[in-house]
Order: sequence, then structure tokens, then C-alpha cells
Amino acid sequence: MSDLVMVLLAGALFLQFPAAIVVHFDAKRLGLENPEMYELGIIVPMAGFLVIFYYASQRGSLPRADSPTE
Repeated sequence: MSDLVMVLLAGALFLQFPAAIVVHFDAKRLGLENPEMYELGIIVPMAGFLVIFYYASQRGSLPRADSPTE
């Protein structure tokens, strides 16, 4: 059982690091405010999958770095 857990955790990390790299470059390309917030959120184990889905679903409406803040 513990071997299966270790394999699943390793697999999760194996998927999260490439996803964080892709989000890093995509967020910078889109010029989002605080792009590091999304990549660091993905690297955090297990919570990263929630951030991936949030980023993917909201990436068109996320605040841009050049937009005026209120």
C-alpha cells in the first residue's frame, strides 16, 4: 500500500512541475499581474491541481499587469 502511495505522489509531482513551467511562460506571455502566484500555487502538492483548473478556466479574464488597479 505505501508503495502505491509513493508512486501516486511521485506521479503527481511529475505532472505538476511541467504544468507549473507551462503556466509560468503562459502567464508571462499574457502579461498577467503576479504570474508567479499561479506557478507557485501549482507546485504546492495536491492544491496545485485546483490552481491548474482555475487558471485554465479563468486565464482570459485574469487581471493584466498593464491594467489600472483601483
